[in-house]
Amino acid sequence: MLALPGCGGGGGGGQGETPKTPTTTAPAPAQPGTTGTTTQQGSEEDEGSPLLAWADVDNDEGKAPLTVQLKADIEGGKAPLKVVWKFGDGTPDSNETNPKHTYDKPGKYRADLEVTDATGDSDSDYVEIEVQ
Repeated sequence: MLALPGCGGGGGGGQGETPKTPTTTAPAPAQPGTTGTTTQQGSEEDEGSPLLAWADVDNDEGKAPLTVQLKADIEGGKAPLKVVWKFGDGTPDSNETNPKHTYDKPGKYRADLEVTDATGDSDSDYVEIEVQ
């Protein structure tokens, strides 16, 4: 330890100034380079998030008339998103994300969900519903 204070004693004033200069110099170049790279990667990841869609229903079976609440669970993609539900019973499609729909007649139905984003990427899913 005496050798260090001896060296530091001779350059004590220099040591006090020297650590400040390298500390200030090292982070300054590293931060701009790191920040620029991180920002660019973050932007690419946001734009590159794949569109994923899942269809869900609150009640997939019951007696006619059966009213169900459909739900589209969507992740990723680039806004705006276009949502289309096809109920499988000949009624008009819905562009609502979470529509309610009533099945009037007994039968097995498939409600199809298709989601498309601004880049044209799409994903789909479906639920099966049995009406007695």
